[in-house]
Amino acid sequence: MKDIVLVLTLLLAVGLSVVVVRFAQKADKASRSLDEERYSRMVAEETLQKNDAKMATFQEALKEDQNKMNKITAILDQEKTVNSDLKKQYDDLTQAKSNLESKLQSVLQEKAAALAALQAQVPAPAAQPAAAAPTAQAAVSTAGSSH
Repeated sequence: MKDIVLVLTLLLAVGLSVVVVRFAQKADKASRSLDEERYSRMVAEETLQKNDAKMATFQEALKEDQNKMNKITAILDQEKTVNSDLKKQYDDLTQAKSNLESKLQSVLQEKAAALAALQAQVPAPAAQPAAAAPTAQAAVSTAGSSH
């Protein structure tokens, strides 16, 4: 009976040893798996932090670019206003030039008509004395200046 108890004790010890070894292997495997998961999470957190830093940098660059675009838009609006004003001034000057040219034409026509009327009124004798010629020119200049 001692032998049976000894055999049973040995079998029990071997069985318990097998269970302990299996449990140790499973625990080791679980520990490795946990370590791998922790490592993966650390890598993911580092990557997330790097991406957050990059995103913050890109957002700052985007804000700077938007500010530049706003400034450029403001400058373009100012240039459009200046161009519009210059176009209006050009149109006004063109109109004034046209008006002045038409007034000049009418004055020249009136002057030509006045000269023709004066020449029609004054007889053109070939033997007029030299003193009469300046009088006719004075009459023409007087008539031209009245208009």
